[in-house]
Amino acid sequence: MDKRKNLLEKLSKTPDIPGVYLMKGRDGSVIYTGKALSLKRRISSYFQEGKNDIKNLALSDRIEDFDFIPVASEAEALILENNLIKKYRPKYNVNLKDDKSYPFVKITAEKYPTLRIVREKKDDRSRYFGPFTNIEFLRGIIKFVRRYYPVRNCRYDLRKKVRLCTQYHIGRCSAPCAGRISRKEYRGIVRGITAFFEGDYRKFIKILKKQLSVAIRNLEFERAQEIKKRLFMLEEMEKRFPIRDEKTLLSYSESNVLPNLKEILKLDRIPYHIEGYDVSNISGIYSTASRISFKGGVKDTRNYRKYRIILRHGIDDCGMLMEVLARRFGPDEDEKKFPDLILVDGGKGQLNTAVRALKNRGIDIPVISLAKRNEEIYRSGVAGIIRLSDDSPELHLLQAVRDEAHRFALCYHRNLRGKGALSSFLDEIPGIGERRKRKILFHFPDTNSLSKASPHQLVKIGIPVKQAIEVISKSTELKGDF
Repeated sequence: MDKRKNLLEKLSKTPDIPGVYLMKGRDGSVIYTGKALSLKRRISSYFQEGKNDIKNLALSDRIEDFDFIPVASEAEALILENNLIKKYRPKYNVNLKDDKSYPFVKITAEKYPTLRIVREKKDDRSRYFGPFTNIEFLRGIIKFVRRYYPVRNCRYDLRKKVRLCTQYHIGRCSAPCAGRISRKEYRGIVRGITAFFEGDYRKFIKILKKQLSVAIRNLEFERAQEIKKRLFMLEEMEKRFPIRDEKTLLSYSESNVLPNLKEILKLDRIPYHIEGYDVSNISGIYSTASRISFKGGVKDTRNYRKYRIILRHGIDDCGMLMEVLARRFGPDEDEKKFPDLILVDGGKGQLNTAVRALKNRGIDIPVISLAKRNEEIYRSGVAGIIRLSDDSPELHLLQAVRDEAHRFALCYHRNLRGKGALSSFLDEIPGIGERRKRKILFHFPDTNSLSKASPHQLVKIGIPVKQAIEVISKSTELKGDF
């Protein structure tokens, strides 16, 4: 095979996912590093005949091989590209800067912190979020955030009183300079901004979708268009925002876990998107299951789902798993969202169940099971057991998927048990009818929260003192059984 044929064959197996690519010369050294939202499309552009891009023309004849590192987002690719350029100093990378040129959000470490866009991390006391790949996009995000969290963006000396500015009058600032807000209240606003950039922006997506529905129903098309713009901006946060810090990301890239996992598990493609499943029950009561998702080696919480087991299986975990997979891969599911790999908690029995469930639906997705006792991996279509060393990054990723599926199923199960147990024991207390029971369940949804309450809190919501004392006493006893 000639060089071009080898490269094109490797390119045919390159996935359509975000990441960083490294072009290599004849001696194996890195001659160019780049980032891409789609590795396949970006790398293929170097080998398209008739392409007139100067950089591509300069590189294409010199590329002997290439490697790539999948990541979870465009912003992660940006961080990694920057660090790999510094590490390898490739011949054909023009931008060899030591400082970071991409924008960050900065919450300053002041008595009344400000919200700013900066290009460098200059101090350790302030909070930084980012980087972002598009400054205009980021300005739109900041504008959106300050509608809900009116934090200042000025550089005034707050030891002196100043005149109220336009930002206060349009609701974008709470005016700590004029004493219009206490320090405690202002800190609450800052906590809200911090939560937003730590991932809580997803709750705003739900709010905006409801507003959009109302606007369309009322034929308010201009308002609907404005809401759509904000929705798009928030939904873009996922791919533009890094999940791992630089140190963690560099460690991940050095191991290149996902391509290695492809070889270890003998998969046809890189397991960029992994779904994990587990079931949780005690004697078949309040049985639940979970589906969790990892993309690019990190949690993809938007695609988590919890299931209440509907059919009667007793304590048959495999039967419950069969039900959940049948529901997950039912006729209404979108095939484009199917994962590259499915991981189930358990051994050979759980593996065979998952394989059978997919076969019944005519779906071909590789499945593995990970047994907790000896951390043994069973793979569909591959004989024998796969064992990885305890310090293997690939094993650590699979364990993270398995453990997260277990945690998510267990949390839902505990919640249902708490609600069911709470509801049933309230029925046994004289003086607690349906109306009072609904009040208690509204304010205290499980036995754990109720056991921590005081009689005074129940009295405040309309429960007589005698019944309040008995409710808390019994909920404390019940909590010990869970």
